[in-house]
Amino acid sequence: MADRSVLTTSTFNDFRREVNGTARDIGDIADLLGASGFIASSTDVVEAIVAINSELPEIKTDAFIFPGRVMSFEGATDDAFETTLTFAEPTADRTHTLPDADGSILLTDNADTSTDKTFTTPTITSAVLNTAVSGSAIVDEDDMSSDSATKVATQQSIKAYVDNSIDTEMDVNITSDSGSIAIVMDSETLTIAGGTNFTTSASGNTVTVNLASSVATLTGSQTLTNKTFTAPTINTHTFSSGTTTAGMSIGANGIVFEGATADAHETTLTVADPTQDNTITIPDSTMTAITTATHASQAAHIVRCIALG
Repeated sequence: MADRSVLTTSTFNDFRREVNGTARDIGDIADLLGASGFIASSTDVVEAIVAINSELPEIKTDAFIFPGRVMSFEGATDDAFETTLTFAEPTADRTHTLPDADGSILLTDNADTSTDKTFTTPTITSAVLNTAVSGSAIVDEDDMSSDSATKVATQQSIKAYVDNSIDTEMDVNITSDSGSIAIVMDSETLTIAGGTNFTTSASGNTVTVNLASSVATLTGSQTLTNKTFTAPTINTHTFSSGTTTAGMSIGANGIVFEGATADAHETTLTVADPTQDNTITIPDSTMTAITTATHASQAAHIVRCIALG
């Protein structure tokens, strides 16, 4: 707005032109009278300027209170787009302090990058950690010696600890009757091989050892041929026809003879409970045994024996 003046030598037309120009510079008084805010009560330009001027010291000295809860910024270009700051309705005096540093404001709903920031006891949901992490809670110990329940081990230390554990703690030492072996779990395989009269098979997580049918077991019913038993104890043994024995110890139930026919009838040879060492000698000759059942009385039995010589 240019300075305007009317000289004493000016014509009336010059005066009219300056007055109209001043009116354009000042504007329509109706706009002033219809204004709101600090100049709402002003009735002329001077009053409006005074009203605004009274507020300027408060703005400059941090004592100014902005009416409403909205501040709009035009930006470098005067267009239809502005940045607006809004404030929630306060229920008490609140103070938000901007730091004495250059930087950008982080927004909760925006994908921003924060550098060199410290978060005290934050709750982080679905965090994505890129490049690397560091700090006193990140521990790089190959032996895990700190044994902490609140710290995190690095990938390198976990690998070193597991590799060392496999090398020193997970080897399998096997001792047999004729030697011993050591299996390194991370590089070797334990083989369970078959041998004489037995084979092995594997399915899933199970190894099965199979005995050949020719191997006798305690609970099996096998026939043994050409075998020698040294000082055995046999309880209730049944001899088949033509069976010969040598050096056998017979149990308290006696010796049972099957006879020529394998049926439900056997002959059992028993002895009375001895009160002294007794020896019964069978002569070197063919004969038929005489029993008490052959004669009606002991005398008849003795007579029969005398008669037979």
